Amino acid sequence: MKSGHAWKLNPVVDGKPPEYPFTEVPNPPEGYTWDDVSYVIGGYNWKARFIDKNGFIITGDENATTQYNFANPDVGTEAGWVAYHAGEEKPYNCGPCHTTGYSAWPPDSHQDDMPGIVGTWAEPGIKCERCHGPGSLHAENPHGVAMKVDRDSELCGECHLRGEPEAVNAKGGFIQHHEQYEELFQSKHIVLDCVVCHDPHDGVVQLRKAGEQTTRTQCENCHFEQAKYQKNAKHQDLGVQCIDCHMPRLVKSAVGDPEKFTGDIRTHMMGIDPDQISQFTEDGSQALSQIGLDFACRHCHIPGSSVEMSDEALKEAAYGYHDRP
Repeated sequence: MKSGHAWKLNPVVDGKPPEYPFTEVPNPPEGYTWDDVSYVIGGYNWKARFIDKNGFIITGDENATTQYNFANPDVGTEAGWVAYHAGEEKPYNCGPCHTTGYSAWPPDSHQDDMPGIVGTWAEPGIKCERCHGPGSLHAENPHGVAMKVDRDSELCGECHLRGEPEAVNAKGGFIQHHEQYEELFQSKHIVLDCVVCHDPHDGVVQLRKAGEQTTRTQCENCHFEQAKYQKNAKHQDLGVQCIDCHMPRLVKSAVGDPEKFTGDIRTHMMGIDPDQISQFTEDGSQALSQIGLDFACRHCHIPGSSVEMSDEALKEAAYGYHDRP
């Protein structure tokens, strides 16, 4: 398993921090030691949060910074601590998507008898049986009992979903994270299954760090005509890729810079509307169903930079971008 699934929830054993493939959470929040922490939420690539010995997410007082963000060169941020619901009490109720063999029954059940944890589980993290189902019978009789292999996107959508699939929720100038299913719902790619492009056992991050291809299928394998015909040859000379415009970093998990139209996760909406500049509804609570030119273009054509372009210039450049000459 090379994806981040298995490291979504990590136990702290004997006061020792969890170990990750390529990252390290340096310390718990200020005022805590590893002996005070029962689990680390995440810590694989973007951020880490911490659960205390009573099962509550550590939030601290009103001035506390208890979420650790890793450095992100794409956004241009250093590693450091930020607030997470400072001064609030936050039970850990994320078990359905962070664990394997989760159960909310009976209603008053708590993992490890910690009152702050809602429900129980067989294993922390997203392990094999979260997606493939119980495997003991298969292990006893591998040829007689087949494991479940569900390639439907709805299985991924059980967790890569924040609300209703028809709407993409937004906050603070970005799409909120784990909304890939809603994002796909906005485009023609809804007819595809996630596994057409992704191997859930490999993920993306470790492959990218190893310099390997991060998807099973590349855009030009299907969109070969669009890859061939591009109105601006300079983009090709500069090495601009399909995903730079069609999957911009429109999503924020830990860090983002709204002025540079850059979050820390790429969107899965993909379709660009050349008549649309802004990305969100007027109140900023939802993303529009196609990518606007702010995010498609202005993470490179940054306002105030030497390559800044007006709204009208962006629209003119975007119209018919992949038309045959």
